[in-house]
Amino acid sequence: MSRFVLERQGVKVDLKIGSDLSADTAPELRDLLCAILEDGVTELTLDFSGTVLLDATGIALLMAASNSYSGGDKHLALVSVPRGLFSLLQTLRVSQRLGAQMG
Repeated sequence: MSRFVLERQGVKVDLKIGSDLSADTAPELRDLLCAILEDGVTELTLDFSGTVLLDATGIALLMAASNSYSGGDKHLALVSVPRGLFSLLQTLRVSQRLGAQMG
């Protein structure tokens, strides 16, 4: 599976994260998220069903994405977040801000 699988319908993008989100993969995802934002996407869903590990760099990237998609007509959600990662996001008190949904 590719690291990232993107499906777009108009201004909506579903992006499946097919790898761990860490210092190794964050730069590639950051570039992709910047391109998505610049292309006028207002509804971004990140599917974490293929993600096992999330490090501090990955969390920082998610928070930056959340900042870019806060307010106005933009919306960000994390879906299919594995229980362990969801628990981490809750402990850090960012699960609600990221629109995280366990799955």
